[in-house]
Amino acid sequence: MDRTDCAYLINTTPKYFYLLPLHIALIERYAPNLKWPIYIATEAPELLPTIPHVKIITLPVSQEGFLESREAAVAALPESIKYVFPMQEDFLLEGRPMAEEISQAFNALDAAEIVSVRLMPCPGPKGPGLISPGPKGPGPKGSDPLIPLDFEIDSIVFTYQATIWKRSPYQTFMNTLLHKLEGKTQAQKNQIAIKVNIAENADGQRILRTFPWKHLAFAREHPHPNAVYLCPWPYRPTAVVRGVLEPWASDLGQREGFPLNPR
Repeated sequence: MDRTDCAYLINTTPKYFYLLPLHIALIERYAPNLKWPIYIATEAPELLPTIPHVKIITLPVSQEGFLESREAAVAALPESIKYVFPMQEDFLLEGRPMAEEISQAFNALDAAEIVSVRLMPCPGPKGPGLISPGPKGPGPKGSDPLIPLDFEIDSIVFTYQATIWKRSPYQTFMNTLLHKLEGKTQAQKNQIAIKVNIAENADGQRILRTFPWKHLAFAREHPHPNAVYLCPWPYRPTAVVRGVLEPWASDLGQREGFPLNPR
């Protein structure tokens, strides 16, 4: 995890600023050797709590929409950044990341045809488990924990977050989604981007299929919900559900010394 050309990127807005100190503190606790620069992108940087060791990207208010803000944030990253790891404020790390598997992810990304590697278990906690045939994964002799992300298999759901992306394809994907929203009001765009989530639903996956890209995911090892922790970036999805903070997240913040007080 010593790469410095991968941006850990959190797009955020004042409603969720209260989660950021805990989010960053958990990274420092469980991934103290992480070298990825951490960026926080927002349209209201003056309202951010004081958070050490992060870089701030100021977004124009005109680009505060869900998809617009993500495309704008990636575009604002320095040229030295080749990869981006988009995350949400409420994806709270609760275990030590798997350094060897993350290194394998970057090795895969160095191959021209691979554009993204999902670092969360696939499928997620509500899907059936994928039992690996080998002791360390589904690859030859059980050596490779990564599997192709097959959009034809319903249980293997694509997500663009908690995924390492090559920067240029990620920007292309965001721009293509935004093109689909042209002509709609900002309110309509927000509803499509968040409530329908075109970036991850069937429409978004159809868009991805139009590109000659290959995506990989980390195979989930067993069907129990706590298999979410047996993955390269072990976080529990998600701390905020339908706008309401989950009780477990409130307890976690209290234990870690960062009481969570939703706005």
